[in-house]
Amino acid sequence: MKINWGTKLAISMAAFMIMIIIFVVLMMREDVNLVEKDYYPKGQNYQEIIDKKQHSAALNDSLILGFADGIVSIRFPKGIDYSKISGKVHFYHRVESKMDFTFELKPDQNGVCQYQPEGLHGRYIVKTEWDHAGTSYFNENVLNIP
Repeated sequence: MKINWGTKLAISMAAFMIMIIIFVVLMMREDVNLVEKDYYPKGQNYQEIIDKKQHSAALNDSLILGFADGIVSIRFPKGIDYSKISGKVHFYHRVESKMDFTFELKPDQNGVCQYQPEGLHGRYIVKTEWDHAGTSYFNENVLNIP
């Protein structure tokens, strides 16, 4: 049986349309994890984060982040009054938003905050936002937890 050019064209167009419809259905089923639910207002206020990063860069020492024996530790720069530190630390997991979590900063008299979170593994971006004596600071570090 011989197929003429018009039939071949119609079959090709129908196959292309079916392929496009299948791709659209598959894309609509894909779960999209946004970095932030309210990303637009945070993007408008990004200058505040830039200012906080500049305050952090002006310090003599930097924030030190570590992980050992299942404990995450954050060491603040020396030479400041640790009792006046307040803020929060956010652990952002790029792959799975369900693994994100946030802690309040409560440094001890040596300037160290320790947390023992359960079931952590993977690569985290640790965003630390803290205040000391009326000045706001922001640090961003990468933490790999085996």
